[in-house]
Amino acid sequence: MTIQELKSNVKWWESKRWIFNLFVGVSGLLVIINVLAESHYQWKLEDTLGVIIWGIGANIFYSLGILLELFDWYYLNNRVGFKKLRSFFYIIGTFISCFYTFWFVLANFIGTSF
Repeated sequence: MTIQELKSNVKWWESKRWIFNLFVGVSGLLVIINVLAESHYQWKLEDTLGVIIWGIGANIFYSLGILLELFDWYYLNNRVGFKKLRSFFYIIGTFISCFYTFWFVLANFIGTSF
């Protein structure tokens, strides 16, 4: 892999980060809006900090896609071929992150609201 290919790989992942953030954010926001509308829960500063930390954590895990490709290139000499599977990892990773965000937020509010 050349430096140009490396830049291309990073550009591919980074160009899709906003879509990932949009889907994960909307999945969490849907639960938050529904729970706040149906309960007497009062939003606190800790909740805002939790959302910010959750977003940072989700983006750290998103960066694992880039790191997997770099690991395959540098240490495994492209034997695994993660580049061919990146769309699969992107779609599955986004789906799992949305699913996990939705259910974690719901479980958190159920534990504190009801």
